[in-house]
This record gives sequence, C-alpha cells and structure tokens, in this order.
Amino acid sequence: MEASKLLLTGLVLIICAFICQLIGLASPYWVHVSYEISGIKTHIGLWKSCVQLDDTHVYECSDPWFFQDWIKAVRATSILGFISLLVALVMTILKLFFLKDMKPALFAAIGTAFIGALFILISLAVFAAKTADLISHSGYKYHFAFVFCILAMLAAFGAGSVMVVDAVRSKTI
Repeated sequence: MEASKLLLTGLVLIICAFICQLIGLASPYWVHVSYEISGIKTHIGLWKSCVQLDDTHVYECSDPWFFQDWIKAVRATSILGFISLLVALVMTILKLFFLKDMKPALFAAIGTAFIGALFILISLAVFAAKTADLISHSGYKYHFAFVFCILAMLAAFGAGSVMVVDAVRSKTI
C-alpha cells in the first residue's frame, strides 16, 4: 500500500512541475535589468522584452534579442520540457487510476519526468550563460519566471526519483 502513496507523491510533484513550467514558460520575467543612471528598467522573457523609460510606468514590448538563434534553442528546449512533463503527468494518472498492472506506463512516466527535467536544465543553463554574455554589467537579476522553471526542474527530478523508489519497492524493476 505504501508504493501507491509514493506514486501519489510522484503525481503531486509532476503536477507542481507542470504548473511551475507553465508559469515560467509564459511569463516575460526571466531577467530584470535596471540601468540606474538613465532610469531604464527592462523585463526580459522568452517571448518578449519590455522596457520602461524613466518613471512613466509605460512599458514598450518587443521580441527579445531580435530572434537570435540561442533564444530559439532555449524556447525549443523549454517547450520540449513542458511537453515531457505533460506526458509524464498523463502517464502517471494512467498508471495510478486506469492501468494499475501495466509496468510500461510507470516506466514511461519515470522516463518522461527525467527527460523533462533535463530539457528544462538545458534551457536554463543556455539562457543563464548567454544572458551573462550579453548583459555585462551587474545590474541584472533573475526574476520569478526563471525561478519557477528551476522549481519545475527540481520537482520533475523529485517526481522521477520517487517513482523509481516506488518501482523498486513494488519489485517492478
């Protein structure tokens, strides 16, 4: 009976990872850049970049970094991580409620949880490295959407690990 509790814990972690990745992927707040001398503030995300001039509280938004190749790669790996988490969520629900005796559903949930975490890790690493190269001054901070993607990666890794423990305890492996 404890194995099903572990699988339920894995489901909760996958749901948390999915929601965090959805928030992080959709929000334009991956990096906050502040130029104190000129009063310009910028929020940069995967899909748009918003600039506030002075204290007007008016933001002008555009596509970030003029479609550089690396931002397309970050977008792609983030989306692949999101899709992998969706598959892990569906497979975990199927294993928990409908396909209780099918081992491949558990293996698919475990694999896609770890693959989703890996894709998210790659997107975060590339984004952090390229942002550090482009924004050379110390006036930038990673914002909440970036942190949500980190939380999604950690939750996906935790869900995969919990499901592996469940598989070992139930002698599925």
